[in-house]
Amino acid sequence: MLISKSPAVSGLLIAAAALFQGEMLTAAPKDPPPATQNLAEVDSDFRYQGEYMGYLPGAGKVGLQIVARGQQNFDVVLYDGGLPGDGWDEEEPQRAQSVLEDGVVAAEVGDFNVSVARNQAFFSDGNGRSLGVLRKYDRRSATIGLPAPSDAVVLFDGRENDHWKNMKVTEDGLLQEGCETVDAYGDFTLHLEFRLPYKPLGTSQDRGNSGVYLQRRYEVQVLDSFGDPLAFNHCGAIYRVKAPERNMCLPPLSWQTYDIKFRAARFDDEGNKTENMKITVKHNGIVIHDAVEITTKTGAGKPEGPEPMTILLQDHGNPVRYRNIWLKEGDPFTGSEETMPSPEAYADAHSHSYAGYGYTGYGYGYGGYYAPKSYYGPYTIDWMPYTWDYRMAPLAPPAPYYMHPNHDLPPYPYNW
Repeated sequence: MLISKSPAVSGLLIAAAALFQGEMLTAAPKDPPPATQNLAEVDSDFRYQGEYMGYLPGAGKVGLQIVARGQQNFDVVLYDGGLPGDGWDEEEPQRAQSVLEDGVVAAEVGDFNVSVARNQAFFSDGNGRSLGVLRKYDRRSATIGLPAPSDAVVLFDGRENDHWKNMKVTEDGLLQEGCETVDAYGDFTLHLEFRLPYKPLGTSQDRGNSGVYLQRRYEVQVLDSFGDPLAFNHCGAIYRVKAPERNMCLPPLSWQTYDIKFRAARFDDEGNKTENMKITVKHNGIVIHDAVEITTKTGAGKPEGPEPMTILLQDHGNPVRYRNIWLKEGDPFTGSEETMPSPEAYADAHSHSYAGYGYTGYGYGYGGYYAPKSYYGPYTIDWMPYTWDYRMAPLAPPAPYYMHPNHDLPPYPYNW
């Protein structure tokens, strides 16, 4: 149901439109693509989609996700405590719908009136009183670019190799969906990175669908579920068997990570199963399945059995891309637990990346409210090592949306 705008929302919309009239497009809005991996092909809604974070008086830290649904329609999702994986209190988020009007996405969400334009989200109360501003951020998984251990099998490093059947590599060195490993594997630890297409008119399972089939038996779903409620067939789910504990899906065209610990089911000499498959999954560095046992194969998976089998990157008719795939054989649930760098090490590694972004050691401003000094840029040391490498979206050209440093941006305004 479309949220009707109160006078307060309408006033905020008019103010935001006037403030950002320089951002308005000079040409008619571009139609949404059916599905694309190319920033030059995105529509004019793409600039609004993404994640916003900041502080509001009386509410504290909050997170906001704007989801493009095509033809200037958007979902607006508000999280108390921060974004998923970075402060969200895991209570049910508040949701609304909006239609772009005069260059502004405006909606009533819970007790707030929200107006989004030019990489900022303006909050006011029911009387139109301004409460603060959230800034747009590009989050990167803590395990993006994670190097393979010396004893790992590097399945894909940007070049064609002999590890895959039906392997197709793009000109920019990315692996396409629809390939399967040559070798079969039993127990292992798997790291891979994937990028979902931008498909704003896609719905349900027809929105960036692929999947990582472990032993061709168990699918970890790959899907554009950004901003969606949890479901047993959404991104990160053990397909149709177990929903993820939280939705850690980032916006489409963001690089994302799966780090998977997999222990195969055990069978006796007569072929009777004695132990269930066991799995831990981190999506973008955050645990979404923690050493859970899966009692059956999933969906179209092969029947369970004692023999090792291959890994399949499912082709479900959507252009999903993969990179940096490696696998370490052996039972990941035996031996010592992995150790993470200290919070101080994370801070040292990331704080230098904010040079030139106005960081002074006293935090960033959010609509006049400043984060405490314990913040390194816009993320808190309290959440390390589950933290994110944030990049603040700029407020003006040349880039209305800040992609990862390893993704070259075309010239502004992306052919809109």
